[in-house]
Amino acid sequence: MKMKRIASTCLAALLAAGTALAPTAAAEEEQRLPSGVKYSSIADKFDEELNFETGVEYYAGFEAIVFQGDDILYEGYFGETDRENHIPCDEDSVFEWGSISKTMIWVSAMQLWEQGRLDLDADIRDYLPDGFLQHLSFDEPITMMNIMDHTGGWCETTYSISTPDHDKIMPLAEALQATEPAQVNRPGEVASYSNWGAALGAYVIECITGEDYADYVRENIFDKLGMEHTSIAPDFSDNEWVRTQRDKLRSYTFNAIPPKYKSDGSQISYIGLYPAGSAAGTIRDLATYAQAFVSDDAPLFEHKETQEKMFSGSLFYGDSDIPASSCGFDVTEYKVRTMGHNGATIACRSDMLFDRESKVGLVTLTNETSTNLVIQQVPEWIFGKADYEKYSDGNNETRDFSGYYLVSRSQRAGLMKFTSYLQPINAKMYPDLESLGDGVYLLDGNMLLGESKRSDGTEGFMLGAMEIDRDRAYPAEISLLAAYFMIAIGAVFVLLYKLKLVRAGRHTLTAAGAAQTAGQLIKLLSAAAAVVMIAYAGREETYGLPKAVGIGAGTLNIVCVAVCVAAAAASVGGILSKNPDKCAKLRCGVNIAANVLVILAVVYFGMYRFWAC
Repeated sequence: MKMKRIASTCLAALLAAGTALAPTAAAEEEQRLPSGVKYSSIADKFDEELNFETGVEYYAGFEAIVFQGDDILYEGYFGETDRENHIPCDEDSVFEWGSISKTMIWVSAMQLWEQGRLDLDADIRDYLPDGFLQHLSFDEPITMMNIMDHTGGWCETTYSISTPDHDKIMPLAEALQATEPAQVNRPGEVASYSNWGAALGAYVIECITGEDYADYVRENIFDKLGMEHTSIAPDFSDNEWVRTQRDKLRSYTFNAIPPKYKSDGSQISYIGLYPAGSAAGTIRDLATYAQAFVSDDAPLFEHKETQEKMFSGSLFYGDSDIPASSCGFDVTEYKVRTMGHNGATIACRSDMLFDRESKVGLVTLTNETSTNLVIQQVPEWIFGKADYEKYSDGNNETRDFSGYYLVSRSQRAGLMKFTSYLQPINAKMYPDLESLGDGVYLLDGNMLLGESKRSDGTEGFMLGAMEIDRDRAYPAEISLLAAYFMIAIGAVFVLLYKLKLVRAGRHTLTAAGAAQTAGQLIKLLSAAAAVVMIAYAGREETYGLPKAVGIGAGTLNIVCVAVCVAAAAASVGGILSKNPDKCAKLRCGVNIAANVLVILAVVYFGMYRFWAC
């Protein structure tokens, strides 16, 4: 009987222990990322995908931290910051964060709003010096909320916003005025991602606080969070440790054929509009920064309600409640909704994402400047594949997606306007849009589009902090641009033919002939200037045209119009002359058409507007 009691007691104890342990085991089993990956399997996932034994290296240097609230779930370092000298990535490696820097502008603005020093809905001109903005096209107020959502109306800048020459770094106010782009859209109507607009927001903060923006960020963000290894100044001068570490970094571009990395060197370029992209620091500091946004304590604000407002959504797809942006933070749909921002500089790429519900976040840094499909997949490992059908109203309707569209984030005015027509979106290459309801559509099963309503009736769609506008005149516009370049090519052959006649002594010089020859030469020079501008536009170390190139090209095109008018007039005189040579009159007719087309192209595409772009 005693043994039975002992056995019963032991069995009861075991059952009680099993009952007590069951919830704990279940709880441990439930510790998964939004993607479904177990916390304990995160390291295996990264090692499996990023540690290759094939002899082909698929990344230069790469670092990642996955966190949940205050806890670091995974910290991984792959590759090298300097492949030639075999310096591995580690916790002391410094990378440039690029456009993640912009979120510090948004945080600063919300701090000042919280203190009652900044009205998010007031006209920013109330805070700026009188006459600071020179290229506005609309009288409507431009608010800080417009700047956060990139709806201030500005197109892409024409002139360089960065330089490899340290001596050319200007104070923020001067850099803004030297590169001010045209305002081509009514404020609040069109989302067009703008480095210039973001930097203007930082200057508003300078005007309100009376201190340098870099000093404000140091005191109110870095110091508050203990980010000792982060810099924001354009030349890293606000943190000597960061500057020294940044000097050790090399960047790389991956060439697919043959598969190898090309070193681009240190690739240091100083960003004049530095608040928009100059932050640099370690992966741990970036994680600390991101963790602040999922903390219930809201350490960057006096009241947690301010942080809630910052992440409540401010720019939405169509008429839905699906946010595309939240006070400047990008909103991206995975299996869960994430917020954050990514970044890219001439030397580095970065990403910061977090899910405020689960408090899971991801930060990554790399010194690879080419597109890396493997690294691009990392967010989906953490947050899961998006299920857009959950937003559908169930009607499964489709909408014809046709025509040509231009991207809002391009040079839509001034010298470089013509470049925005070189890479249109041909909707015929995509399937019809699947309607999800409330003006929201799904493109190709993996991209949200929102109908954009414009006061001028233009049809457009929003893709995050950027839009595409339907251009019904595009076939005529691209034909005009093609004719402009073809005429320049034709001018080469005409000039060579005339040169041959001169050498053969068969060319008679007349005033009309001289005017026509000058017209052919200036057409060639104008087209050459356009090619030079395209080449400069692709130089990431300057990110825009040098001022001298812009002024030179614009002045040349003013001369081009004048010379082409004279050449056309000379040809009109040739047609009206009593010369019976019909071939000569035909050549005059062709010359008139060529000059008129070039004049139309230069004027329509604003190739002469070097002073207001």
